[in-house]
Amino acid sequence: MSERHTPATPAPMPPATERQRTAGQVAASLVALEAVILAGFAVFYLVELVLGQGQDLMIVIMSVVTMVVFIIGLSYTALGLSRRHPRSQAPAIAFNFLLVPLGIALLPLAPWWVGVGTLALGVVTVAATFLMGRLEDRDQTA
Repeated sequence: MSERHTPATPAPMPPATERQRTAGQVAASLVALEAVILAGFAVFYLVELVLGQGQDLMIVIMSVVTMVVFIIGLSYTALGLSRRHPRSQAPAIAFNFLLVPLGIALLPLAPWWVGVGTLALGVVTVAATFLMGRLEDRDQTA
């Protein structure tokens, strides 16, 4: 009465649609834009430091180091999204979910367009990343 068990192989997923590929390119572009914006802030902090207008040397240096770490991470995430790598969606979604409360907090503290822009960038990037669909290894060869 021994039953033979064979491992179930999942059905292959259909290839990504054109809409999913476009959403992926939009998400990759927006994440790359975030990396460029952070690079601009890092350069601004360094210029302030060189001009002697930075408040505290260690705070400025650690802020720039933190920004560089995020710039590198966002750059790799943007590259992964553009190549539809399965592990690129989670960091893109996590980082951009953090932009939502930041944008809300900026509304009363900064010019309205800064808060709205930050909020919109976070929401649109998360939506585009979700609209990419589920990424699988099949996307690597396509």
